[in-house]
Amino acid sequence: MIVKNIKNRLPQEFAQPIADMCEAMGFPFDFTKELVSVRRTFAQAAEQALEMSKTIEGVTKKVVQVKNPDDNHDTPLFIYHPENQNEALPAFYWMHGGGLVLGQAEQDEFVLKKFVKNMNCIAVAVDYRLAPEYPFPTPLDDCYAGLEYVFDRADKLNIDTSHIVVGGASAGGGLAAALTQITCDRGKIPLAHQLLLYPMLDPINITQAGDDIDDTYIWTRANNLFGWTSYLGQKPEESTIPKYASALYNHDLTNLPPATIMVGDIDLFAQECIAYAAKLSVAGIPTELHLYPGGVHGFEDINPETRIAQNFLATRDSTLKAALENKL
Repeated sequence: MIVKNIKNRLPQEFAQPIADMCEAMGFPFDFTKELVSVRRTFAQAAEQALEMSKTIEGVTKKVVQVKNPDDNHDTPLFIYHPENQNEALPAFYWMHGGGLVLGQAEQDEFVLKKFVKNMNCIAVAVDYRLAPEYPFPTPLDDCYAGLEYVFDRADKLNIDTSHIVVGGASAGGGLAAALTQITCDRGKIPLAHQLLLYPMLDPINITQAGDDIDDTYIWTRANNLFGWTSYLGQKPEESTIPKYASALYNHDLTNLPPATIMVGDIDLFAQECIAYAAKLSVAGIPTELHLYPGGVHGFEDINPETRIAQNFLATRDSTLKAALENKL
């Protein structure tokens, strides 16, 4: 894939790993023709992550089914808990990435188990339904139903409801931001923080990472448009974006918890993340924005040994730990 000028901004240490990853995973995908096969590829990657997660000891896993009240669908929740721990613990409620059309909750089991083990918390991953089969608001409703289940059963799950952090990566980050909005508006569940990793926020899909870049690696503009069109059920236009479909549009932000947003500066989502951080700040919400020079979409997974990936991971983990402890 040729992308204008992006190599001028790409750190040398990422060039070969990105090329290797693109070849191994078959990037760039054409979702309009290959969605079934791409989902299969992602499912295989999730299986590998599940195998890796078996190396982490001292964490129990429980799977429950949560009814979506709108259609009675059972949404799986994966709950990770420290072994031999009975006191009330903070909770991290997580949404996976995948452009709103791909992925599954268990793909992040390895990292969630690490959070549980290292931070003495409970982690919950929601297996929300995917577009285009299930457009907005179904995926977001699944996420809220799971969060409400966790809150309502906090005593049985040993969760401290004053220390609930929501988070997600990519499409999951966008869903986490929207879930935070709808949860705070409904007023039932208090949230301590929102941790948004390169969140997918802008359906309009016209913002470039920079004036010198027309597109980017890993998650392209064409795939982004496909994801949003699938989620909204039509080609996105600002005048027709429903409330809560995009955290970036149509919302009063003044009642939200503090936020941390992290993104690479040559990620397709860089400018929309900057714009959302600015909106939160103007609304009076304590907001940290971390922008990583030379970072493409998901760069911390592509080559985690690099300096910027190490900085990203250290900031992610220290932020989550502080948020779980109500120190932010």
